[in-house]
Amino acid sequence: MPFLLLAFNALPLWGQNTFSKRFHFGFPAAVLTSIVATDSCYYATGVIADSISPHEAGNIFVRFSEQGEVELLKTIRDTAKSYQTWLNNLKVLPEGGFAAAGYTVDSLMKALLIVYNEYGDTVFTAQFPNPYYPDESFIFTKDIETLENGYMLLNWIGSPEGINNDEIQILRLNKEGELLWGKEYGIVSRDDTPHKIIYIQDGFIIAAIRDNTNIVHQNYEARNHIFKVNEEGEIMWEYFSPSGELRGKEGRAIATSDGGLLVMTGQGIEVPAGTDAGQLRWHNYAFKLDSNRHEEWGVLVRDSFHAISYNNQLTSGIEVQDGSGYAVAGNLIEGTPEDGLYFDGVLAKISSDGVLLWKRYYQHIPSQNTRHFINDLAQAPDGGFIMVGEVRDTVNAPRQQGWLLKVDEYGCLVPGCELVSGVQSSDDFKSSDDYTLLLYPNPVGEQLQLYFSAEESAEYAFRILDAQGREWRRFSTRLHEVTLLLEVGELPGGVYYLQCLRNGKVVGVEGFVKR
Repeated sequence: MPFLLLAFNALPLWGQNTFSKRFHFGFPAAVLTSIVATDSCYYATGVIADSISPHEAGNIFVRFSEQGEVELLKTIRDTAKSYQTWLNNLKVLPEGGFAAAGYTVDSLMKALLIVYNEYGDTVFTAQFPNPYYPDESFIFTKDIETLENGYMLLNWIGSPEGINNDEIQILRLNKEGELLWGKEYGIVSRDDTPHKIIYIQDGFIIAAIRDNTNIVHQNYEARNHIFKVNEEGEIMWEYFSPSGELRGKEGRAIATSDGGLLVMTGQGIEVPAGTDAGQLRWHNYAFKLDSNRHEEWGVLVRDSFHAISYNNQLTSGIEVQDGSGYAVAGNLIEGTPEDGLYFDGVLAKISSDGVLLWKRYYQHIPSQNTRHFINDLAQAPDGGFIMVGEVRDTVNAPRQQGWLLKVDEYGCLVPGCELVSGVQSSDDFKSSDDYTLLLYPNPVGEQLQLYFSAEESAEYAFRILDAQGREWRRFSTRLHEVTLLLEVGELPGGVYYLQCLRNGKVVGVEGFVKR
């Protein structure tokens, strides 16, 4: 078959410390949920499951080098009890060491605090049942704050009042993890779901969602609910996002250097789901409150897909250290005609005045229906970004792996992607001939990273051919800008060609060498 003449674009390797790595840590299932960056390494926590019955989930603590290599690994496991740390709440303690939170289950579900030393050894755990037990048992620690003299736990709890009613609980603990006091917050007619607790000089800010999903099946209401409590837990003020707008799914927030808040949430729509029911679906959305809790701006972090998903969510956000704005991360759901749904990891940067500067999507292509979840985000010492999450492969084992992803300050896994990328709204389109293919590294060993940018409205297919024209792999994407991660370790050494096709016609070719 004929090939286009081309020059192999071997991108420069100097100074480039980006990577995408998956880990099973010797377990059949693993998820990384939280990340802390230091000057010399990264610390992460997550959840693992053993293959030995009764398959209780356990906690994992990992130290990675700056190159993403495992330097230290510790687990907390028990055949009769689970230790589940599903959220991004790993904190550095003032005196050294770390703390993380979640829940534990044996015969009873309990809120869970884990305190580690600097080597990941467990110093102690503290566990607390639902305050309404035995009438209600559900309890889940969503976040923690570490203080000089103790801890604050933010719990999501079931309430016996009302119908399927959820409430917010705060627990104040001393340095030994002993309970000093606890308070509950919420109303019977609405669900109250906590997401973040933020320590400020004279109290704490709680970021939550209040909605009516517990009492209705259509005509939904959902609002961001943010309130401040003093050091005794008394409410000082409350903020609600505007009525008449659906905001929810997630409700995390961070304090900003100007005294305000950046809130990571969802902008919702209600779609019919039968004669007497509706369903909420979400676009990723971030908005900024000033120090007086006035909304300054809001930004959609979305693409132009017509069918949005309930599962779209922003899981984390940070203020960039150089003062140039904010970075937010999470997930976006897309679909292709032949493969169904794909869950993509997404990272975006927003300027200080609310302009979406760029957004990046990341996706492995090992098999059909691969799902990606970015659970946490931190800024790396070199100014780039380090993220953790999970990759679910529906075909190849192990099917659930922890994901460690390091990109540069532009969100690029492939060097130079910022030179050819941009931000488009759902109404902007590139010309039909405007596309970019960047391959990295080249030559390649195990994983080929493909940065692709093209016309937003089209479906693009790709195939890998050897020098004899034999097809080795085929895949596609609906995203107009995405970094695709291809496992190519099984390819024999030699020269290969990656073709890009639109409507069955080859519109671009790049060559690479497999070592």
